[in-house]
Amino acid sequence: MADVANDLTAGTIGGAAQLIVGHPFDTIKVKLQSQPVPPLGQLPRYSGAIDAVKQTIAAEGPRGLYKGMGAPLATVAALNAVLFTVRGQMEALLRSEPGAPLTVNQQVFAGAGAGVAVAILATPTELVKCRSVHFFQ
Repeated sequence: MADVANDLTAGTIGGAAQLIVGHPFDTIKVKLQSQPVPPLGQLPRYSGAIDAVKQTIAAEGPRGLYKGMGAPLATVAALNAVLFTVRGQMEALLRSEPGAPLTVNQQVFAGAGAGVAVAILATPTELVKCRSVHFFQ
């Protein structure tokens, strides 16, 4: 049971760290992708990623890069927790004896099993996210 708790904790912390580092990039990507096509002869709102970062910080401060991070934080942390936990349980099932190293094939199988578990959970949440982003534009 301690292994499961360790996997859950590591996955949650890893997911949160992933989002804290990656969310500003996602914010800028969305701003660039969703800017309207400018009329002929006019420049787009953002000339590039660096310009989008500068404008966002000037208008909203550094917190503007993290806008909308609450829901993804819970989702990414939960998905990584499931990923780490399922992989750990798959490894335990595949070991010939406790502590024995896994073969490459066993590692691939454990990783694939964890990936399937996360995909089953992530697909509906990503669908809702994509449809809501499209709906509110």
